[in-house]
Amino acid sequence: MGWRTMGADGYPAGLAANPTTAARIQRFDHIAIAVRSLGAAVPLFRDVFGGQFVMGGDDVPLGIRTAMFKLPATVKVELLEPLSEQSYLHRYIERHGEGFHHATIFVDDVEATIADLEAAGYEVVDTDLQEPHWRETFVRPSSGHGCLFQIVNSELGWLEPHPHCTVEDVVAGRWRWWRSQVWHVDHLPSGYRE
Repeated sequence: MGWRTMGADGYPAGLAANPTTAARIQRFDHIAIAVRSLGAAVPLFRDVFGGQFVMGGDDVPLGIRTAMFKLPATVKVELLEPLSEQSYLHRYIERHGEGFHHATIFVDDVEATIADLEAAGYEVVDTDLQEPHWRETFVRPSSGHGCLFQIVNSELGWLEPHPHCTVEDVVAGRWRWWRSQVWHVDHLPSGYRE
């Protein structure tokens, strides 16, 4: 059995307690999966797993299309599709195949987390602290035990589904990411640039 079912009878007496830590992590937000086709991947996450579509769109400067699904509670999966053969994601899929791309963790203070990571010998890359609604850095896979970690600080809520963005419109290319928000192509804000 064990401690879950037997309590103190599930382990030897006299063991030291498992220490608690003061983590900067607010929550584990999502994992991202690189796919060749959102249209081919959506049925698994929506229809079979029962994921609720949250939002998505094209990030034209990065050359990717995304679709985020919320599974029960607060777990999310972000599907990433390259928009062209020039996309970094296309090259990634050619080298590694479809599958795990990164994990996103929300923290209370991204600058302090960067300092902690670097002090502990971890390498961070692609840090962007300019966007007030989505401040991020990445722990390089060679430093993150083979995993790319996206470390984010954001005051916005990311669990609530967009009221009008549908996965069908995202797959058709009708939504764009810009400044940490999704915008319909017929209603792009002034200053939008690809």
